[in-house]
Amino acid sequence: MAAEQGASTMAEPGRLLLHVGLPKSGTSHLQSVLRNNVDVLAADGVALVPPRRAGTFQITLQVRGLIREQDDPRAHQALDRFERKLRQCAAPTALLTQEALAPTTPEQAEALLARAGGREVHVVITARDFARQLSSAWQQRIKDRHTYSFPELLTAIRHRAEPALDLWSNQDLPQIVANWCSIVPAERVHLVTSPRPGTQGTLLERFCGVLGADAARLDLEGEVRNASIGYAQAELLRRVNEALGDRLPSVRHGYGRVGKKWLAEEILQRQSGVPARLPESMRAWCTELSSEWITEIRQSGCQVVGDLGDLVPPESAFGDLPEPTDAELLEVATLALAEILQERHEDLTAARES
Repeated sequence: MAAEQGASTMAEPGRLLLHVGLPKSGTSHLQSVLRNNVDVLAADGVALVPPRRAGTFQITLQVRGLIREQDDPRAHQALDRFERKLRQCAAPTALLTQEALAPTTPEQAEALLARAGGREVHVVITARDFARQLSSAWQQRIKDRHTYSFPELLTAIRHRAEPALDLWSNQDLPQIVANWCSIVPAERVHLVTSPRPGTQGTLLERFCGVLGADAARLDLEGEVRNASIGYAQAELLRRVNEALGDRLPSVRHGYGRVGKKWLAEEILQRQSGVPARLPESMRAWCTELSSEWITEIRQSGCQVVGDLGDLVPPESAFGDLPEPTDAELLEVATLALAEILQERHEDLTAARES
């Protein structure tokens, strides 16, 4: 009898929140704040599982079948470790946040949910309007070593053709919502919209509302934002990628450290520049698309946190910016080389003095 009473008082497994993106929807900001406030979240009954980005990325690689020979061999056991850590987690809410899970197929998602350890699974999808997503996504792909121009990507987007098919898989919001609603009850799929520029509230506040955490108590010092670089700076990087050819290892195993993290996000980001925007000729298409998406999302039955009107592109998302001229690119490159020389000098001086 005592054993039966003890079993009846065991704690319920709790919730597992899967934050699956979308990419470029403010995920870097959210993740940096959450990881910098582990103790505050713990007081609200929330634990990050796993706590580090490397662990969440390995889970994604295994779930989506993307593990390559050069990857850390531990990626092959990522789901086993995840399941074990979930069972060891005493927090009422466990959170896995990884934007690369957005295009997961229902079959792949089922394999992930099978490791939930009895927890009630909720899916969180963060999103903003498609027009701003497109310009950010092109820039991100250039940072990831792609070589197609912004106009080439926009033409491919309109025709759902290469090289934009992978972008569609990451950014087709109604399809991603539908995929997750096919394996998780719609009332447990939460679409969190990013507020439009100049409106009240923040993405963090909305996200924490789903999480069950107090956003006002979170320390924002040290937060990371995946800041944009200007159109000219991104175009220069694109041409550098073309000149590199097949030199340097892949993004995950070499280029990411020097091309993305150093040249793009340190050297070029220091320069002021206007990011790429969609041309006025795409305004009507984007606005009509957002209207169709809003209708599909309403029909999905998912839980909207925020305002579906946030998915309508703002005026600032459009503007007929001319492609960068050779003279502009020369100026960007000259400034970048000056920065590189200064950094090289400082590195050599520090090495001699150590």
